[in-house]
Amino acid sequence: MIGSLSEFTDNGAVNAEKITSFEQYRRSIQDVEVITFDELYERACFIVEDR
Repeated sequence: MIGSLSEFTDNGAVNAEKITSFEQYRRSIQDVEVITFDELYERACFIVEDR
């Protein structure tokens, strides 16, 4: 897990460079899934609500 989605904004605006850089890093890693804390939280909520 790496950081949160809020790290990809500057003064409330989405920073496309940061998102692109993160996505390139995420895709370059083999055999490990890289997700943010926010994405993990959303997955956990989905699992709990799905029961």
